[in-house]
Amino acid sequence: MEDRDARRSETDAVGVSFQTLTRMIGASGHADPDRLVAVAARLMPHADQAGVTSIRNDRPAVTVASTGEIPRAVDALQYRTGEGPCLDASLDDEAVISDDLAVERRWPAFAAACVDQFGVRSMLSVRLSLSQQDRAALNFYSPSTHVFTGQDVAEAVILAPFAALVVQQRLHEKDVSHYQEALISSRRIGSAVGILMAQHGVDADDAFGMLRTASQHLNRKLKDLAADVNYTGDLP
Repeated sequence: MEDRDARRSETDAVGVSFQTLTRMIGASGHADPDRLVAVAARLMPHADQAGVTSIRNDRPAVTVASTGEIPRAVDALQYRTGEGPCLDASLDDEAVISDDLAVERRWPAFAAACVDQFGVRSMLSVRLSLSQQDRAALNFYSPSTHVFTGQDVAEAVILAPFAALVVQQRLHEKDVSHYQEALISSRRIGSAVGILMAQHGVDADDAFGMLRTASQHLNRKLKDLAADVNYTGDLP
């Protein structure tokens, strides 16, 4: 009877997590990553803080969101040492748990330093399923040892699809923003080249060369110098 009640309680807890995340994202399908990790940390009773690690196209890992400075500091240590539960979960494993980093042997360069510098003793990381080029993990941190249970893993797995949705949306927004910035810069440079062609009677290649040379001599970005040419009608 007690086992049945315990299982029912665990099922109810998972259901509450599901409902909470559903309400958080809402009908629009949009949620902020910082809000996501705040909710995730609140739903995980044994977690002190939470964060999300992201790796794009084999570029350096970054912390997309966190509930405080400790997750970011712990993650930065993992990125410097090239090892740790967040990296393992994002790259290979479905879920990674360390019950006591003070005696952890899987990540010798990271584990002891994490305990000494930040006081984090236990970590739980679950992989987020993103696109083929993007990888991520939802991470939980605790100053206590042996705190994360099988129920915590179940909760984290329930949270993972929601976290993946939020992270993927944020990455898409960044891609769109970068594309728009690149398009604006390209148009600005093209317009500046046209102005220099008319001003100096040169062809497009020479006009772009003038702009590039000025950019190097003045130690200014090409797009910023092009904006000046568009405004003043010539190179400074």
